[in-house]
Amino acid sequence: MKRGVVKIVALLVILILAMNTIVMAANSTSALQSEKNKTNQQINEKKEELQGVKTEKTDVQNQVSNLNDQISNYQVEIDELDSKIDGLETQITEAQGNLTKAQEDYTNQEKLLKERLIATYEAGQTSYLEVILSSKSLTDFISNYYLVTQIANNDKALMEKIVEQKKEIEKSKKTLEDSKNELDTSKTSKESKQNQLEVTKKEKDKYVTQLSASEKELEKQLEELRAHENSVSNKIKEMQAAYDRAHSNKNSGGSSSTGGTQTNGSTSSYGFGWPVKNPVITTEYGSGGSLWASGRHTGVDFQASTGTPVFSIGDGVVVDVQHGDKSYGNYVEIYHGNNIYSFYAHASSTSVSINQNVSKGQQIMLSGATGNVTGPHLHFEIRTPGSRYANCVNPRPYLP
Repeated sequence: MKRGVVKIVALLVILILAMNTIVMAANSTSALQSEKNKTNQQINEKKEELQGVKTEKTDVQNQVSNLNDQISNYQVEIDELDSKIDGLETQITEAQGNLTKAQEDYTNQEKLLKERLIATYEAGQTSYLEVILSSKSLTDFISNYYLVTQIANNDKALMEKIVEQKKEIEKSKKTLEDSKNELDTSKTSKESKQNQLEVTKKEKDKYVTQLSASEKELEKQLEELRAHENSVSNKIKEMQAAYDRAHSNKNSGGSSSTGGTQTNGSTSSYGFGWPVKNPVITTEYGSGGSLWASGRHTGVDFQASTGTPVFSIGDGVVVDVQHGDKSYGNYVEIYHGNNIYSFYAHASSTSVSINQNVSKGQQIMLSGATGNVTGPHLHFEIRTPGSRYANCVNPRPYLP
C-alpha cells in the first residue's frame, strides 16, 4: 500500500515538474516572439525613417531644380526687359530728334508767315484783284494773274505746312511721352524682377546647403554654366544683332549653300543638315538621369568615336568656343539667324574661333570625350529663342 502511494506521489511530482517546464518554455517562446516583433517594428521604423530621408533629399533636390528654373526665367525676363529698355531709349532719342527738327521747321515757317503778313500789311490795302486790273496789256494781265496765283498758292501752302508741322509736333510729343512712360514701366518691372531674382537666389542657397556632396557637385557645375553664360551673353547678343543685320533677307535658319563637306546631302525644313556623317542617335532629348547636371538630357547624342569630324548644320557665325568646361568639355556654339543656335559638345579639338562665319557642312571640330562623359560621342543641342542652355529645345524637328 505504501509503495503504491509513493508511486502516485512520485508520478504527481513528475507531472508537476513537466507542467512547469512546459509553462516556462511557453513563456520563453512568447518572450522571444515579443522581442522579435519589437525588433521587426524597429526595423520597419528605421526603414520608414530612411525612406523619409531619401524622400527629403529628393524634395530638396527638386526644390533646388525648381528654384534654378525660376532663376533662369527671371534672368531671361530681365534680359528681355534690358533689350526693351535699350530699344525704348533709342526710340526716345529718335523721337526727341524728330521733335527738335519739327519745332525748328515750325519756327522757320512761322517766321516766314509773319514776314509775309507784315509785308502784306505794309503794302496797304492793295488786293489781288487790284493788281490784276492794273494790267496795261494782255501780256501784263497774264503775268500779273500768274504772279497773284503763285503768291496765293504759296500763302496757302505755307499755312497748310504750318498746320501739318504743328500736328507733327503734337504727334512727336505724344510718341515721346508714351515711350518715356513705357520706359519707366519697364524699368520698374525690371527692378521688381531683379528683386524677385535676388530673393529666389537666397532661397535656393538655403536649400543648396542641405544637399549631399554629389548633389552639391552637380549644382556647382550648373553655377559654372550660368556664370559662363552671363559672361558671354552680351557679346553673343552683339554678334547676333550684327549677323541679323547682315542677313536680314534670310527666311530660315539654314542655307542651301554647299560651301563645306556634305553630310549625307539631307536637309531639314529649316534648311539644316546633319552634324556628322552616317548619323546614329544614341540618347534622345529629355531623357532623365543623374548623369546630367540639369536632371535631363538637353540635346541628342550622336554615336561618334574620338576624332570623328563634326560639321556645322547650317550657315552661321560662331558665337562661343570653350575648352575645358567641366560639363561640356570642349564645345562650339553657332548662331544661324532667326534666334536659332546650334551647340556641339565634348570635342577632342575645335577648328573655329569666335566671330568666325561658317558655312553649312563646314567642319568645326573633332568629336571626343571631354567634360562630363562616360565615353566619346557628340552632344548636340538646338537653343531657341536664346543662347542659354535653359533655352534648349528638342533638336529633332531641326534635323533632316
